[in-house]
Amino acid sequence: MAHLTETTKYTIYGALFGLCFPIGSVAFLCLINEISCAADWLGLIAAAHQNPLLWVIDSAPLFLGLFARLAGMRQDRILRFSASLEQQVAEKTESLRLALDESKKANEMIAHMAEHDALTGLLNRRSYQKELEKWGLYALRYQRSAALIFIDLDKFKFVNDTYGHHAGDQYLSAVSEMLRGALRSTDTVARWGGDEFAILMPETQKNAAIEVANKLLRLFNEAKFNIVGHELSPSASIGMALFPDHDSDLGALIVYADAAMYQAKSDGGNCWRLYSSSPQEMQCVQEHIQWEGRLRRALENDQFLLFYQPLLCLADNTTPGYEALLRMEDRDGQIISPGLFMESAGRFGLALPIDYMVIRKAVRKLQSFDDQDLWISLNLSRASLEDEKLFDHIQEMVGESALRPGRLHIEITAAAAMERIGQVRKLGMNLKTMGCRLVLDDFGHGPAYQYLQQIPVDMVKIDASLIRDLRTHKTNQTLVKDLTSVAHDLGIQVVAKFVEDVSLIDLLRELHVDYAQGFAIGRPMESIELMRSIGSA
Repeated sequence: MAHLTETTKYTIYGALFGLCFPIGSVAFLCLINEISCAADWLGLIAAAHQNPLLWVIDSAPLFLGLFARLAGMRQDRILRFSASLEQQVAEKTESLRLALDESKKANEMIAHMAEHDALTGLLNRRSYQKELEKWGLYALRYQRSAALIFIDLDKFKFVNDTYGHHAGDQYLSAVSEMLRGALRSTDTVARWGGDEFAILMPETQKNAAIEVANKLLRLFNEAKFNIVGHELSPSASIGMALFPDHDSDLGALIVYADAAMYQAKSDGGNCWRLYSSSPQEMQCVQEHIQWEGRLRRALENDQFLLFYQPLLCLADNTTPGYEALLRMEDRDGQIISPGLFMESAGRFGLALPIDYMVIRKAVRKLQSFDDQDLWISLNLSRASLEDEKLFDHIQEMVGESALRPGRLHIEITAAAAMERIGQVRKLGMNLKTMGCRLVLDDFGHGPAYQYLQQIPVDMVKIDASLIRDLRTHKTNQTLVKDLTSVAHDLGIQVVAKFVEDVSLIDLLRELHVDYAQGFAIGRPMESIELMRSIGSA
């Protein structure tokens, strides 16, 4: 019966039930002696049917079977509808589950990208500092020990300059894998930035730290990396500082490990140094501390300046935009380049307030040119990319000044973007909502090329290494032309930096580059008004 439809079942049940009526009627007539029960069953039926009412009762199986069939058909429709509804619910539930799984994976990927370096997969600087702070609280409470190790690659610049940025990226990835395999699961290793790595080794005292340093040096000396068809031998300078032996302040400990690393580098590299308060290390630490004081005073006394370098539009020979370049004016009036102080600013957590100050000054400058179609681009440090309130700050400044869309450009280096691709993608999308633009600086090498579609970029600035020898190197010309073509296909404008030869301008036009920037176009000046008046004269 299981394979029968409800309609068939109900019809059978109705007909069988209907048969009970004529059989019951014959039995009843027999019991009340209306008919003789002695006759055979055919005679019994014939005698019973002399009563006209029994003919009506005989139709009961037909009518009950018919009514039951109608009920069965209704039940079949209900079951089909129920099955269809269950199927739809199951499909929707599965679809929702898959969507939630995908959303969870996407969120996990974004969280992972926010905490890890995109190239090496190691923790990034921000995540490392969080781990350091978390562990520091535990160590202070329970009186634990640790070693802080900084590693700087001795030959990285040579690899980059000789074999290109792609080879440099492979070199960094290979070193990262080697470090991962050399350390304990309880140790924390991160890419500090550029060619520097940082390691936190909990529950590690002096002798154990020295043993690890020797092990790392041995690994570097024995390793052979096959990079773009060349066998390269890595080398590193290693600096160490101990907690709490050297200091219980983690910020100071970072400076000490950094100083020890630079001492190892100044001693010829391929060695380790434990911070020992040597004259050279003390000088390095004192320089950092002195810079901290000078930078704090400069922030308090508004001693930071913005110089502006023009960008030439190669299509119409106008200068619609300027890059804001940071400078510091010392108390004696000396103008200091950021290359001398931004590293110290990053060490002491001052890079972020400096960036905020740069944004504020650039927005005010744009306000003074509110009647002109002029835009300014400004550079942000890695520290700003790690700041969760960066977009809110930019939005507040832009909102207060009522800037028109497209006037403020935010520049981020391609290397920084690759280290924090999740944050950069989110920042770029948010910037677009309020009419600001995202610029990718030092572009043209490494994995940044393949991530171009993943980041909402409005403009790229070609790396200087491709522009300096552009006239004499056909390969560079081909690369710039291809890069420009790809960027234009994605709706991205292209800028050539470090244009120091006027003769390059026509070549850049032939390669369809949009803008040129460099000394051949104009040197950085504090006054945009003066530059524009000179240009119009």
